[in-house]
Amino acid sequence: MKELNHPTDEHRLSIVVPVYNEKNWLTSFWSRLMKAPLDKCNGIKEVELIVVDDGSTDGSDQLIRSLTQQTRQFDCGTPVTCRFIGLPDNRGKGFAIRRGIVSSTGEIVLIQDADMEYSPSDYPVLVRPIVDGFADAVFGSRFRGDCRRVLYFWHSLVNFGLTTLSNAINDLNLTDMETGYKVFRGELIRNLKLTSDRFGIEPEITSRLARAGARIYEVPVSYQGRSYDEGKKIGVKDGIAAFFHILKFGFWDRASYLPGLWQSLTALDKHASVIYGDLIARSISPTDKPIRIMEIGAGIGSLTKELAKYGEVVATDISTEMVRHMKDRFRNYQNVTVRAWDATQPVIEGAAEFDYVFAFNILEHIEDDRSALNGWKKLLKPKGKLVVLVPNYPKLFAPMDKEFGHFRRYQREDLVEKCASSGMNVERLECGNVLGILGWWFNAVLLKRRYLPEGQLGLYRLIKPFIAPVEKFFRSREGLNLIIEATPSKS
Repeated sequence: MKELNHPTDEHRLSIVVPVYNEKNWLTSFWSRLMKAPLDKCNGIKEVELIVVDDGSTDGSDQLIRSLTQQTRQFDCGTPVTCRFIGLPDNRGKGFAIRRGIVSSTGEIVLIQDADMEYSPSDYPVLVRPIVDGFADAVFGSRFRGDCRRVLYFWHSLVNFGLTTLSNAINDLNLTDMETGYKVFRGELIRNLKLTSDRFGIEPEITSRLARAGARIYEVPVSYQGRSYDEGKKIGVKDGIAAFFHILKFGFWDRASYLPGLWQSLTALDKHASVIYGDLIARSISPTDKPIRIMEIGAGIGSLTKELAKYGEVVATDISTEMVRHMKDRFRNYQNVTVRAWDATQPVIEGAAEFDYVFAFNILEHIEDDRSALNGWKKLLKPKGKLVVLVPNYPKLFAPMDKEFGHFRRYQREDLVEKCASSGMNVERLECGNVLGILGWWFNAVLLKRRYLPEGQLGLYRLIKPFIAPVEKFFRSREGLNLIIEATPSKS
């Protein structure tokens, strides 16, 4: 098995700049921005600059168009692609930031205010924790010992109070939650559920990151705050609004991700031991010898943590984002190795080294599933076992299947035939999650949802001990999932 070569030393940096009535500052800001020492940002090879004008009425939009058309590289030589997004009406800073994030394509996304308070000279220290693989998000703190302009006591006190409240609710220890300098891994921030249109965006981002379990770092940045006479826009009303946003995202609107794959993966992760624990226990035979397990399409590692109870695990996934997540999650596991691997590619001859190969909710993602099964067989030792879980019932194929990237749902005869044609002997075939049939029909077919409701998964976890006899009775009959165990044919 050959690990994929995912380049990690070159990144595109997307800089999102929200603008509203900054005409008097834009020319000097642009000059400072172009002086950013990106040549000292190891790993940053190109920049995508996205300037979002939030319905300015002072001519800022025309000036931005002129500036973005003229500039093609930073003073240090780093190439830049400039994009201008003009909003017809003033929707608020949060809306402009969200629009810029959705439009970004970089592996790293940085939010840069256009008001001259934050210096682009801090880019190297801001992006380094992400480039080095330590952080998912970096906050630039104005209160960590660097030179700063002395301004308003009450503004600072309110900032401290909001940060403290946010820390208490989100279980963080930030010094500056309201900072205008925030940097993220691109795929993470683009998948977060962000809804705020105005200054509530800062506490919302913080809360979403905390709920997602993101690795947040904080670094000192220089700060030259503006006075209100110089155009500072944050006032008492914004502080009050931020207070209520902290409570809202801390206690009521607690979802981290947009509906879709990441949201569903994290929802399943919380209940993986209950959903899959007994199935894994039935599949792995007791032995005194050390066993090696390979997991195909491990995702964020929900099944991996259960498999690790039984032996040495090699967890694989094609997604660089998933691999990074798992490497951090299992960094202290001595018996878990994480690899980037494309499960549709041919397996190198002689790679038969595993006692078990698990592929849960993977085969339906592969167009040529016959070739995949034939390749997975080559990963097994002569007496090894392949354990595959797939969705049952083709008639239940729904928008949620498309959202997850499914090519198909299976039926028993089809799955057995495909395993046999790949040179595998089917040792056991059973069904799982009989109550899930009703849940899937209600959510995916009737309501046409594109995500798994976390509340319903939590309910299933609560009632599972009581319905275990029912599930056992239907195991050989009906269920939302099909589970097949197969071994290589001797011929």
